[in-house]
Amino acid sequence: MATTSTTDASSVRQPRRRVARGQARPRYLAPQDIDRLAIMFVALMAEVSALRDRLDTHELLADAGMVATGEAIEAAVLSPERLARREEGRHAMLKRVLRVVTEETAPDGESA
Repeated sequence: MATTSTTDASSVRQPRRRVARGQARPRYLAPQDIDRLAIMFVALMAEVSALRDRLDTHELLADAGMVATGEAIEAAVLSPERLARREEGRHAMLKRVLRVVTEETAPDGESA
């Protein structure tokens, strides 16, 4: 009686490819959708920056003992040091938030 070898190529079971099908299939963003998302994201960063500036003005008025009304906020005069601090804060936020993009596009893996 002949025995069959279990290592025969035809008897080795190949693993099934697992591919999502039907309604459960993952959907990815199209390039134009990614562009729209990036535009929305930058607009949100601008809003956050404006809110930070407004909060900084509130703190300035509070330190001076003034009530933070709309007119007082718009009339507030900022020192050059405070303006420089705000600009540094904006650059730091942009660097943190856009780190993924700047690191991917930097030549030779250097951080931008």
